[in-house]
Amino acid sequence: MTSKKGISQAKLKRIYQRQSNPNWDCSYIPSIFATPQEAPSISRAFILTPSKLGGRETHLLSTGERNAALLGLYHPDVVGLQEQRMLSPDPTVHPLWAMPGSDRTKLTPLKGVIDVAERLDYLSFLPRLRVKHPQNPDETLTVVFPWIGDLLWAIKDADGKIFCVNWSVKDKASDFTKPTFTPIKRQNSPTEPQRILARHEIERAYYDDARIRTCHVASEQIDQHVTANLRHLFLYHRRALDLSFEQEAEIFDKFVSAFEVGIPPSEVISDFVMRGRYSADSCKT
Repeated sequence: MTSKKGISQAKLKRIYQRQSNPNWDCSYIPSIFATPQEAPSISRAFILTPSKLGGRETHLLSTGERNAALLGLYHPDVVGLQEQRMLSPDPTVHPLWAMPGSDRTKLTPLKGVIDVAERLDYLSFLPRLRVKHPQNPDETLTVVFPWIGDLLWAIKDADGKIFCVNWSVKDKASDFTKPTFTPIKRQNSPTEPQRILARHEIERAYYDDARIRTCHVASEQIDQHVTANLRHLFLYHRRALDLSFEQEAEIFDKFVSAFEVGIPPSEVISDFVMRGRYSADSCKT
């Protein structure tokens, strides 16, 4: 979602500079950084450095986004992520245009948020901003300020074909139909529920134009134990191991055998440590 810190010409310029040609490699720059200066003040922000994304900083603007991102990154077929991607007001190329190995002749372009809103009769819901005319500073123009998506995944199927899936993330399923934060001047507005629904309908249609499916993902629907395990696994996933392939296989096989008969991993680790085979840290990693 867009930061609640207001919209401005400076922010508009910054978003377009970062998202003018978003790539899928380590050079990708999200529209909004998970920093105190840019992230929404009403939620927690996180920066992850997944090895799957080349160790680049991945900016997530809420606990729900972090939980969803950890779940998605764990999927073996995920090959890329563009978080905080701009929903372009104007027509633009398919998100996979910059993905190495993609067949561009089969990529359907995005028609843009303005085109979608016009088709759905939602133009009045688009955020607007008055900016100085680039050629004539004495004149002003009214432009549509871009919305920001949450998680756009690139996934490779069994046949080697890469496709995208868009995740719109909230903490609760009910947040997709009612606001989690509403400015005081709009709290009693009868159009606020329609504004929220319009936002989601436009985003879904925006990606539908490029044959990209949108999924609503609520963090509360992700099992808490799964989330806790994914967080713990992530802390270890980039650590280097000074072990041979045979040693790693020995530890792995012991964990598998213990799992099959219901023995806790902690007992496997204690056994290796007591026998002086491996350190607890090596086993956990």
